[in-house]
Amino acid sequence: MDMNQRWQRPLPDDRLTPYIEIDAARLESNLQAMQEKASRAGVTLRPHIKTHKSLFIARRQRALGACGITVSKPSEGEVFIRGGERDILLAYPVIRAASVATLLKLAAQHEAKVTLIVDAQHGVAAIADAQRQQPDADVAVAIKVDVGLHRIGVDPHGHDAVALAQAIQAAQLPFAGLVSHAGHAYGAGHPEAIAQIALEEARLMQQVQRQLREAGFTACPISVGATPTALAAPVATGTDEIRPGNYALLDLTACRLGLSRVDDLALSVISRVVAVNRHFAIIDAGSKMLSSDKGPHGTSASGFGIAVDEQGVCYEIAKLSEEHGFIAWQEKAPRVGALLRIYPNHSCAVMAQSDSYVLRYADGCAETQPIDARGQFI
Repeated sequence: MDMNQRWQRPLPDDRLTPYIEIDAARLESNLQAMQEKASRAGVTLRPHIKTHKSLFIARRQRALGACGITVSKPSEGEVFIRGGERDILLAYPVIRAASVATLLKLAAQHEAKVTLIVDAQHGVAAIADAQRQQPDADVAVAIKVDVGLHRIGVDPHGHDAVALAQAIQAAQLPFAGLVSHAGHAYGAGHPEAIAQIALEEARLMQQVQRQLREAGFTACPISVGATPTALAAPVATGTDEIRPGNYALLDLTACRLGLSRVDDLALSVISRVVAVNRHFAIIDAGSKMLSSDKGPHGTSASGFGIAVDEQGVCYEIAKLSEEHGFIAWQEKAPRVGALLRIYPNHSCAVMAQSDSYVLRYADGCAETQPIDARGQFI
C-alpha cells in the first residue's frame, strides 16, 4: 500500500471519543460511482447493506437508482422492510421455515418482495413450508452457485442446479435465477488477478445458465456480488445484476488490493490518546470498537488499522485489548489527549460494533445517524 497517499484530514474536537465517522462527500462519491457503473453496463444494482446497516445510506442508494437491497440475515431484512425497503434479496441459505417466518409476515404486511436462495433440496422444502404458512408473501427463489469461495452454492460443473430449479417449480415457487459471490477475490492480491476471478465467475454462471435454459428455464437472470470484482473489472456481458456492499464505505483492505485510494475511504474511527509509555501510545478504541478483523477472505494485515494524527503522521495499531489500542511508536509518540483518525482494515466489521455513526459534511457540520440493523444476526 502506498504510504505517500493523502492520509490527513481535519480532526474537529467536538464530541466524546471513540466514534465512527463517515465522510458524507466521500460516501456520496462512492455511491454515485457504483450506480453509474451499473447504469452504463445496463445492469441493476442491488447493494448489500451488511456493510453499513444504515437506513439512511440505503435510502440514498435507492434514490440514486438501486433496484433493491441485499441483506445477510432475516432479522436484518426485517429492519429494512420496517424502514421502507420493498425489494429484498436474502443472501443466506434458508434451511428452516421458522427462520424466515417473521420476514415473510412483514413482507406480506408491507407488500414487499423477498427473494430467497437455495443450494440444496432441503432449502426448497423449507421455503415451500414457509410460503404455505404465509401465502400472501411475495416470495421468489434463486439458486446460489459456488464460483470459487467454496462456502455455499451448487457445483457449477454438476447438474444440481437443474434439479433444484425443477424442485422450485414443483413447489410452485417463482424461480428468480442464479446468484453468486466471488468472495475469494479478496485473497487474489491485486486488481489483475481479481479481474480474472470476475471473468471466471461470469463464465461459470453462464455455463449454469445454459444448462437451465436447455432444461426449459428460459427466464434465468444472473446476479453477482462482491466489491473487489465490481471495482477491478468491467461488468461482464450477460450479467443482469450486481450486488457489491463494501464499496459504499471502503477500507484499508480495498487499498491494499489496489482497488481504492485512502482518499476514497468514507469510514474512519476517531479516537483519542489516553496514555503514552516507552513501549506504546494507548488509544481509547479497542477490539470492541475496531473489531479484531485483519481483512476478509484471505487478506491479512500486519496490524489493526492505520492511525493518523493532526499533522498527518501515520502509526500502525499493533495490538488491541477490549477498550484499548496499542500504537508502537518509534521516534516521536503522539501526545496524551491528541485525536487520531483510524482507517480500519474492514469497514463492515467496524459498523457491526456500534449503535451509531457520525455523518460529517464538508463544512465540518455533523449529525448522528443510527446503525439501524446493528446486532441483527438471526
